[in-house]
Amino acid sequence: MQDVLELETRRKIHDLIKQNPGIHLSKISQILKMRTSLVEYHLLFLEKHEIISPDKETGYKRYYLKGQIGVKDKKYLFILRQKTVLEIILYLLKNDVSLHKVILENVKVSPSTLSYHLNKLIKNDIIELNRYGENKGYR
Repeated sequence: MQDVLELETRRKIHDLIKQNPGIHLSKISQILKMRTSLVEYHLLFLEKHEIISPDKETGYKRYYLKGQIGVKDKKYLFILRQKTVLEIILYLLKNDVSLHKVILENVKVSPSTLSYHLNKLIKNDIIELNRYGENKGYR
């Protein structure tokens, strides 16, 4: 592996992926101030030498160090990188069980957008839905 990371450019890309698992090409390019084509070349090289592994489940190709993160954790990382989802989770962590309308007052999105994200979080076992008569509480 040492020979593969001999080039400074490749080492910088490797280290950035190590510090930011799930980072995508454009973000790597932006942070390192390198042309996208150059970053892409080195990513393909690192992938070919089994140093990194891409994940394209979400539409974006995200990069991880080989064996650094399991499949389930990759899914969580992708979900938690979304600003609205992170706001919802942080709100719920601070406020235990909350009704849809209360979350809506604190997370500035449309009701349908909030429902979409809450359902996604429930489906991925990140939050729970509790029923209180006709009301639904999220935690």
